Amino acid sequence: MAELEIRAARQADLDRMIALDHASKSAFAYKMEVLDGKDSFSRSFQRVHLPRAVTLSYPRDEEALLDSWDEADAIFVGCVLGEVIAYVALELRRYRATARVSDLVVAQGLRRKGIGSRMLLAGEAWAHDREAYRILTELQIRNDPAIKMMLKLGYQLCGYIDQYFPNQETALFFEKRV
Repeated sequence: MAELEIRAARQADLDRMIALDHASKSAFAYKMEVLDGKDSFSRSFQRVHLPRAVTLSYPRDEEALLDSWDEADAIFVGCVLGEVIAYVALELRRYRATARVSDLVVAQGLRRKGIGSRMLLAGEAWAHDREAYRILTELQIRNDPAIKMMLKLGYQLCGYIDQYFPNQETALFFEKRV
């Protein structure tokens, strides 16, 4: 594959970003186990194999994506031979000294080749340059490939919210100090 160029997104990139297949596929999910006692409580997440692979629709539709991009503090695109194949959108204003990855998408046929990791690392560098002390993202509980990527890059699970996404899917939150 040709060299990946990562640069700030331009208005002309938005149509290509929207055109990327935002859905993901997964053969695993994370099952939450709840242990509540009189004086303590805990939650654990166990990776389980699904009976069949699932296709996960992206948690935001086109209109919501465009709205979130308007709110983004930075959007970077990954290009190969001038063609947009990936993007990452980040917010910095919402949480004090925390950069949030609102979107990270790689073209379907180019996933699991390190492109998502490189896009995320560009976002981390941007956050560090703006003196954020951490970067945060939320993922659908069944998005095993993205969860594994986050763990590989040193992100740690820092929380969850049940029924967080419009499809009522649980969100797992991951953070990394930058």
